[in-house]
Amino acid sequence: MKEKNIGDSESSTNQWSQLVSELSDRLTGKEALITYNFENFAIDMPRAAGPDGKNLGSATWTINGKIIIKAEAHKNS
Repeated sequence: MKEKNIGDSESSTNQWSQLVSELSDRLTGKEALITYNFENFAIDMPRAAGPDGKNLGSATWTINGKIIIKAEAHKNS
């Protein structure tokens, strides 16, 4: 069985985006803290074309670090 990578399809990307959005909505107002830790997380950016079809190249971004998202509610005065 072939292992499927997260970035294999646009559908997979949309599913992850929807999951993160729903999770954030459910945690907002509950003083929740979400921490994402990345170690050698690689994002392959496809080749891009500029004006007149000029090749702008491609890139691989590597992320090492932490992103913390805190969902909190504020009272309206």
